[in-house]
Amino acid sequence: MRLASVWTSVVQVFSFLTFSSPEDGSDLSSQRPQVPIALEDVHHHHPFPPSSNNAVDDVVPLYTGGKERSYMVNDHPVVGTPKSPQEGGPGGGLNCHYPDMKDWEPCYGPENRTCWLKHKYEDKRIDIMTDYENEWEIPKGKVRKFYLEVSEQPISPDGTTMEHGKVFNRTYPGPWIEACWGDWLEVTVKNNLRWNGTSVHWHGFRQLESFHMDGVNGITECPIAPGDTFTYRFRAMQYGSAWYHSHYSLQYGDGLLGPITIYGPSTANFEANEAFKPLLLTDWNHRSVFEDWPLMLKSGVAPSMTNILINGVGQFGSAGSKKKKYTLYLDERKKHLLILINTAVDTTFVFSIDNHTMEVIEMDFVPIVPYNTTNLKIGIGQRYHVLVHGLKNPYEAERYGNYWMRVTPARKCSKFTYGPDEQMGIIRYNRTFQTMEKAPDPMSEPPLYETTCADEPLEKLVPKIPWTVGNPVNIDPNVVNQTTLPPNKRYIFNVGLTMSGGPNTSTPYIPDDKAYARWDMHIAPFRINFSDPTLLALSSLDSLITQPHLDIVTLPTTDPNDDKWIWMVITAPDKVPTEGQRIFFPAAHPIHLHGHDFAVLRQSSKNWYDDPDISHIGEGRWFTPDKLNCENERLDCDNPTRRDVVLLPASGYVVVAFKADNPGAWILHCHIAFHASSGLAMQIIENKELIPAIMEKDKPVIEEKCRKWREWHGEPRNLWDYEEPKHFQDDSGV
Repeated sequence: MRLASVWTSVVQVFSFLTFSSPEDGSDLSSQRPQVPIALEDVHHHHPFPPSSNNAVDDVVPLYTGGKERSYMVNDHPVVGTPKSPQEGGPGGGLNCHYPDMKDWEPCYGPENRTCWLKHKYEDKRIDIMTDYENEWEIPKGKVRKFYLEVSEQPISPDGTTMEHGKVFNRTYPGPWIEACWGDWLEVTVKNNLRWNGTSVHWHGFRQLESFHMDGVNGITECPIAPGDTFTYRFRAMQYGSAWYHSHYSLQYGDGLLGPITIYGPSTANFEANEAFKPLLLTDWNHRSVFEDWPLMLKSGVAPSMTNILINGVGQFGSAGSKKKKYTLYLDERKKHLLILINTAVDTTFVFSIDNHTMEVIEMDFVPIVPYNTTNLKIGIGQRYHVLVHGLKNPYEAERYGNYWMRVTPARKCSKFTYGPDEQMGIIRYNRTFQTMEKAPDPMSEPPLYETTCADEPLEKLVPKIPWTVGNPVNIDPNVVNQTTLPPNKRYIFNVGLTMSGGPNTSTPYIPDDKAYARWDMHIAPFRINFSDPTLLALSSLDSLITQPHLDIVTLPTTDPNDDKWIWMVITAPDKVPTEGQRIFFPAAHPIHLHGHDFAVLRQSSKNWYDDPDISHIGEGRWFTPDKLNCENERLDCDNPTRRDVVLLPASGYVVVAFKADNPGAWILHCHIAFHASSGLAMQIIENKELIPAIMEKDKPVIEEKCRKWREWHGEPRNLWDYEEPKHFQDDSGV
């Protein structure tokens, strides 16, 4: 997938549902609202099918009209959401309408953000303490439809044009998808790319009984072929914010990403109409990631990044200096909801606002006990909801009431050609600056804080709904050496580099002129087959397991209704253990698990293994198989931090656990895009026996999608190197 595979003419035909853009594409990164079309209710095949009631829909507008309020319509609850009027758009915040919940009424508002709906006649509530992983306890929403088109075009978010951009609906970032807790989402994606397939992943979504809609080509589906269309259908069981992005090779690094918010309760109150759209924090280059990829493969060194963007807004060079900084206006003494999402390809960020306190209330779709901080470490793929406390007298510390919003790269978790501008945005209190051609820059100074490569401290990240982790069902305390286990039954995974591929080998890696160093975490560097996704090949699972590059782990069969837990140890060794051609050196990795939140039982920067060269005795001695359980006081099983992305510290390790309650084929991978493309990923097959029945109804649709992909891929003239078709996939595919 070299440069030729990612570039084509930018002449495309617009669908009537896509957004217009200026002829020169100059303001594609502006702060104008980017809202996809949401349509009316339709029937759905979920166990909780929402009804269609057009008469009620006619009197319930899609948006609040700019004023947050909750009310009843014909005995149907409507919950208004608190979008700031600064975000513009078609009419304020989204109305969350629940036409099938006639015995309920709204209880959400500025005075009580913890409650969502309450029963009219019984002492029952759907609120911050409701188990959002139980489909029978969450509210029964409606179906909302969205349409996304994938196209190629030059984009210039910081004033310098990147010729090979890939975008949703002609905007970068993609449209903000908004829905409500308990809604069903139907997102139709059309692929207008010339040389690439695509797939769209809905980051962090549980995908209970919709694992085949997870959007990972080669595992849950074939790619969407150029010219083809596919509709993803899934339910928003959690609430909070995340992002959607291409999971086809490195595509999201060229712009194929966008924010998504599911409205629901919060663990702290804030004023009406004071919620901003998500801030997407991104590292950026002026060349395609597909240009960088072969250079990295040959040199073994990840490319340096050039710039930082907030919601596709940055400044670079003389042209970039004319672009305005991303700006938000706050109100004195009020709390404002800010949503922070790290959508980078290679950078952990530290976010702060000079002179301001942030109250952290949610991470990665998990509501937490609020805590205050002046700065926040955010790894790739991680999300936070924070309340920014408006100052009592903003003109006292800074005469014009202006303050820098800083996005600082974390040390040893970032690599830039030269130091990027960390003063990425501006907070203002004086709204008269909105009409000024050149408003004064802030003169505020940053507080002192650490910018080390790390997650937020685990002791601060306390989930509001407590979990008690159980002992592992996948670890036999009597098997001392896990290397005696079949590879698909192991539970300790060492991240490193492997010299792989080359001429006269039976491996599938491309290029194959010599052996290249590729990242891996299990048996071999990961590589999928676009045309043969795992979910359609489970009948041959025994054969798949024998293929090292598929890196399959199979979990013990359990009843999803039982409280059974899977434990994993993921290490980033420095020099050891010695394993043939594997190379180990310290590097941090944001590890993301699909389909689950995992509990972080321990996170350590100390080596798991012994290192005699520095007289280090590895901490793995504390966690022999008979001690990998909740009786070990060094492991936190009592309501530990849980999330879907955790930072694996350089030279350290993490011990994580997740419930075996979501059958499917899930990927576990590093969210540094270049590492995932190199092979730092593995598959987890959970409750294989239950998968066919769950996907039976949608299987023909998945198979037809694969038929179209194979037809397109089978025609050499469609491939960028038609004389050497095997060159088409030169990375892991994810």
